[in-house]
Amino acid sequence: MVSPPVLVTGAASGIGAALATRLVRAGLRVIGADRAAEMPEGVEPICCDLTDPQALAAVVDRLRGRFPRLGGLAHVAGVPGTVDAATVLAVNWLAPRKLTEGLLDSLEGGAIVSVASLAGHHPEYADQVAELAGLADDELQDWARREGLTGPRAYDLSKKLLIHHGRALAARLLPRGVRSNTISPGPVHTPILGDFRSSMNGSVERSEHLVGRHASADEIAAPAAFLLSDEASWINGVDLVADGGLIASRTAPTPESTS
Repeated sequence: MVSPPVLVTGAASGIGAALATRLVRAGLRVIGADRAAEMPEGVEPICCDLTDPQALAAVVDRLRGRFPRLGGLAHVAGVPGTVDAATVLAVNWLAPRKLTEGLLDSLEGGAIVSVASLAGHHPEYADQVAELAGLADDELQDWARREGLTGPRAYDLSKKLLIHHGRALAARLLPRGVRSNTISPGPVHTPILGDFRSSMNGSVERSEHLVGRHASADEIAAPAAFLLSDEASWINGVDLVADGGLIASRTAPTPESTS
C-alpha cells in the first residue's frame, strides 16, 4: 500500500529541504511548496507565494483534487525579522493556518509539524496570544499596523502564535487521530542565518558562544521527521525545544555557583 504524501513548505532550502530529503529517503511521497521551483531530488514541486491568499487557496484546491488523503503537513517555510511585519505574519503564521484549515479534511491520522523558534518563548504578547490567534488575516494585520509592530517583534509573535496553534490543534484533532506538534530551534545554519544575526541584537552570537556552534539544518529536520512518523504516535501537543542545550546553559547553575 502506497503511503499518502506529505506536504512540506519551504522545501527548496534550509530545514525544509533537509526534511523533504529525509522523508524521500524513508520512502515517502513528498510535495514541496516554495517560491523556488528547484527542489531536492524526488520532491514534487508546487511553486507558491505564501504571502498570496489566492495562491494558497490554489495549492489547497490542487492538493485536494489530486489526493484523497495526505499523510502529514510540515510547515517549515519562514522569513526573518529583517523583512516587514506584514510579510513576517503572512508567511510565518497566516499561511500555515490557512493551509492547515484548507487541508484538514484530507488528514485522517498522520501528523502536523510546524517549525517555530526559541523566539516564540519570549514573554511579550503572552497574555494576548489566544486572542490574536483568533483574529482573521486582515484583523491581525490591522492590529499589527496600529501596534507599530517591527519585523523582529512580528517574528517573535508569529512563532508564539504557531506554538499556541500547534497545541490547540492537538486537542481539537484528537477525535480524528491527527497529531500536532511544533519544534523550537535555536540558531540554525540556513541561508537566512545572516538575517537573524542582524535582527536579533547579538543573541545569535551569544548562542554560538554558549553552545559552541549552531545547529545544522538536518539536526532540526531529524526530529521533525520523527514527529511526522508513526514512531511518535504518543507525542502530541508538544513544543520540542531543539537548542543544543542553549536554555540549559543560561539557566543551570555552574560548578562555580554551587561551590
